[in-house]
Amino acid sequence: MKKLVSAPALFIGAGAFLITGLLLGFWWAPVDSSSMGFSQKIFYYHAPIAEVSLVAFGVAFVAAILYLRTHDLKWDRLGYVSVRLGLLFALLVMLTGMIWGKASWGTWWAWEPRLTTFLLVCFLYAAYWVLRSVVDEEERRATYAAVFAIIAFIDVPITFFATRFLPEGLHPVVITAGDSGMEGSMFASFMISMVGMTLLLVALMRRDLQIETLKDQVTDLKTSLGG
Repeated sequence: MKKLVSAPALFIGAGAFLITGLLLGFWWAPVDSSSMGFSQKIFYYHAPIAEVSLVAFGVAFVAAILYLRTHDLKWDRLGYVSVRLGLLFALLVMLTGMIWGKASWGTWWAWEPRLTTFLLVCFLYAAYWVLRSVVDEEERRATYAAVFAIIAFIDVPITFFATRFLPEGLHPVVITAGDSGMEGSMFASFMISMVGMTLLLVALMRRDLQIETLKDQVTDLKTSLGG
């Protein structure tokens, strides 16, 4: 079982799902009948990247609560890794979104609800990094970071539901409680890509947590040896 959920195995699984999703999205799913046309194909990667970036911030939110309850630094490491990966995926969301926006709407950027709230999420979690960099004492840094991660997470559900609260934006509401908003081949391609992107996030988290744990062990060893 450990081998099945190891980082290398997760990377292999993620690659298989992502490649399959790419092939199905571009060659099996039909071209969108709206004005977006072929440019809509980027949706099969853009949307999963966006979802897992918000999931990463959600993991950081849970880790922050657990740290404040237990003061166990393993939760601080998880929060740190989650925010770092969330920002990486958020950058990819911005890049793919601007490409899609230029192709579909003729503009690289628009101050519409989803984009504006997502940009605010990026700024908030970038500030998380600034906060960590100015506090030297480990436990105090972890406490401040945890509190800030909880506050920053407030904007995450706002971003997710922005197109439902303010539907006049450019982003359409695709998936609702009663309907996927997509025909079968499109939905299947999207879900396969979604699974692949989620596995990629988990694989990166496992790898980065192992690296951070090794760093802590090296630091403790240096301290014990008087270095």
